[in-house]
Amino acid sequence: MQNAALHACNIDGVYELRDLQPAQLPGFLNELRAGVYLGCNVTKPYKAALAAACDQLDGDADVLGVVNTITVEGGRLIGDNTDVDGFELALSAEGMWPRPGCTAIIFGSGGAAAAVLLALSRVPASRLAVCARHRDAAQQLVARLRPVAAMETLPWDRSALLPELERADIVVNATPGGLADLPFSPHDLWISCTVADVRYRPRPVDVVEAARQSGHRATDGLEMLLQQGMLSFTRWTGCTPPWREVRSALMAAVAG
Repeated sequence: MQNAALHACNIDGVYELRDLQPAQLPGFLNELRAGVYLGCNVTKPYKAALAAACDQLDGDADVLGVVNTITVEGGRLIGDNTDVDGFELALSAEGMWPRPGCTAIIFGSGGAAAAVLLALSRVPASRLAVCARHRDAAQQLVARLRPVAAMETLPWDRSALLPELERADIVVNATPGGLADLPFSPHDLWISCTVADVRYRPRPVDVVEAARQSGHRATDGLEMLLQQGMLSFTRWTGCTPPWREVRSALMAAVAG
């Protein structure tokens, strides 16, 4: 996807994977500051560690304390988080962005869950609830984002969740687990509830497939991957994303 964007915009560069061990991070940061790269994306488990290494955190990265994008400017590392806007743009592109006053339940307590929570707080949602297998992790996430919006935690228990699920307008799986790992089924949801899953493989994503079979509007994380990736691309290059080319490249990649 990123290499297709570089090629379409006639930029002489390459997007490559750097699979780093923790001991290699200082050397990589030196490479960034030296201008070896225009920037980079960051994935777990380094989103918080590299946020702490940045000289400046912008926007959502400053709120969340984690980065997924770093841009190099004159030897300084500028950290961003494009996941928040990427989630909103993805659901909006598919006509699934919730209305103000919605009730939302987010499963998970990691970086993806934090980004989804922050995005939904701006709807604004009338009720935001976090459900994680380890409730203390959910409570820590809620405490971190409480200055942004009122949030609560829910127990990881299907029986206790049923009354909450029946009132939800949108449910988001922001965990790495699938349907068998979650304390809910799409059958537990009100028929007008939207279901989103930040995972994009293996396809079809089981939570999304089950939700669609139950009559729900549902989407996986592929469009979010595209949107957040192109926000990063624009930060690095200043170029408008070549949407046709990058979408084609992404679809070919997941199909392969």
